[in-house]
Amino acid sequence: MIRFIHCADLHFDRPFEGISAIDEEQGQFYQYNKQTLINIVDVAITETVDFVLFAGDTFHQNRPTLKTQRLFFEQMKRLEQAGIQCYLSFGNHDFYDATRYWFDFPKNVHLFTTEDVETVVFSKENERCAISAFSYTNQWIETKKVNDYPVRSTTDFHIAMYHGEMGSTRYAPFQLSEMQKKGYDYWALGHIHVPMVLQEAPPIIYAGTPMGHSKKEDQVKGVVLVTLQKGQTAVYHFCDVAAAKWQKITYSFSDIQDKKLALARLQQPLTEQTPSFYQIQLTDTEQLPQNWLEDQEKKEVIAYINRYAKTTQQWIYAIIDKGESDAIRFTFSVDAKQIQAAIEAVSDPEVFEQLIEDLRKQTQTSRLVSSDSFRMEVLETVYTKVKAEFSLKEGESSCES
Repeated sequence: MIRFIHCADLHFDRPFEGISAIDEEQGQFYQYNKQTLINIVDVAITETVDFVLFAGDTFHQNRPTLKTQRLFFEQMKRLEQAGIQCYLSFGNHDFYDATRYWFDFPKNVHLFTTEDVETVVFSKENERCAISAFSYTNQWIETKKVNDYPVRSTTDFHIAMYHGEMGSTRYAPFQLSEMQKKGYDYWALGHIHVPMVLQEAPPIIYAGTPMGHSKKEDQVKGVVLVTLQKGQTAVYHFCDVAAAKWQKITYSFSDIQDKKLALARLQQPLTEQTPSFYQIQLTDTEQLPQNWLEDQEKKEVIAYINRYAKTTQQWIYAIIDKGESDAIRFTFSVDAKQIQAAIEAVSDPEVFEQLIEDLRKQTQTSRLVSSDSFRMEVLETVYTKVKAEFSLKEGESSCES
């Protein structure tokens, strides 16, 4: 029997996004990254796994800081002391360059360091497990790396790591049928941050990111604990390891008539045990004065509520009044040359790719945004809408909406 953990898209040194109201606490939030990795190692040790797979984007940067490397290697040393091996491939964020590391990786960590598919063998008593993987050495891989994977070996088990995306053009594209033909016992996928089971038997799984770093990443399940036994389909389940979560809560203000009572309601203690980032949605605010909570006041209220958050670790990052009008009227002046320059900047293929990166990570939209005509269609639509909203002539125009 072989047991292992499938982890992907840890983004160990990534800052938290979309929390401008409490950005000054980012230094404290980095501790959540460290704790999530500690939790992963704790699960590996408690479950006595044989090895841990890191399927790309372990680091958010391709040049991780000395401190980031030290903290990561400390946890790899804990696994080494427990007799647990690690197999690590590099993704499009942390694409590999040996000169960027201040320390040698611990001896229990096997690195896949090239874009060629490599197969190594893990041995345990009388069982052998082949592990095939590749790494990014550049930001993009436009070829189908799945074609380079060997067919199932004669070992007892054969598993693969693959950091890529179906239908993409720059992130090691693949088709599910191509993986099925290889006959492997398990495919450990990375790159898509949402946990997703593409196939049950044998499993082809995106573990998703272990901890969300923005409000869009609230569908988190953790890491995958997998057990392989001869002649049986792999058995797996997700293990929650996130040191912080993204939450939405709703407060009804149906009995609130003034700002004093509103503030008292907003100060209600939050009882979640895990550190959390909250978006508070307000409903039934009709009895409060119009414009009772303006944007600048929201920041002040959030700061006031978060005074004690360092103790509770329950952070408010946004307050949304569902009674607010969706239509916001504003007037401004704009120069046609500036608009044209902005459109030209977005037209640059690399800039455009960065803008739609999140869309590429969602299976539902990745095929759409991968078509060759998509960029041109988007740019034409943007230009048409901008032209309709602004009288695009030389000089200045104004818009009211």
